Amino acid sequence: MQLLSIHTIPLRYEIHCEPARLEMKDASAQPVASAKTQSPKLTQHLAQSQIQMDGYEMRKAFGLLNNTDFAKSRADDGVQNIQDVTQNNVDVGKQLSHIEKGVTISDIVKQKALQQPTYVTVFLPNGGTKISWTPAQAENQYDAGSTSYDWETNRPEYTYIPGSFSMKITQWPRVEIEYLGGFSYVPPSANPDYEEEITAE
Repeated sequence: MQLLSIHTIPLRYEIHCEPARLEMKDASAQPVASAKTQSPKLTQHLAQSQIQMDGYEMRKAFGLLNNTDFAKSRADDGVQNIQDVTQNNVDVGKQLSHIEKGVTISDIVKQKALQQPTYVTVFLPNGGTKISWTPAQAENQYDAGSTSYDWETNRPEYTYIPGSFSMKITQWPRVEIEYLGGFSYVPPSANPDYEEEITAE
């Protein structure tokens, strides 16, 4: 008679495995170009012809001086006047030093009075007009224009998703032992189901 019932329950588990993958965003985006165009341009600078007439030398002959020449002329006249007066005084002094030779003061004064001034013949105006001429000029500057492109490329974004591995145990292994026999009572009368046997005489 078999008294024990032994059952072995194996281990049960679930495995979930997801491989690694690489995801790319905006893979269909196309590059975009923005163009900047500068139109051709022609720039022209014109300078008119000019005639310059300088009549200062002619005006200078009539005594119409500018400030610089006027100051220089007055200074030269002052120096010349001082030299003339000095020379005159020297000459008079020399003549007075010969009084013993019969020269009298009245003779000196008379000589000075009869002295004729020096004249210089000058034809006015003695200076002409300076004429200068600048021809007309035309300067052309041509800009051929340009076109520039600015490319904007959208770089795709990559996202790396690592793989995953998971295991779930749904049933742990075990051994179940079931006793199929009954209990042994000593003495037998200790069994709750014990019934005493009655023998007939």
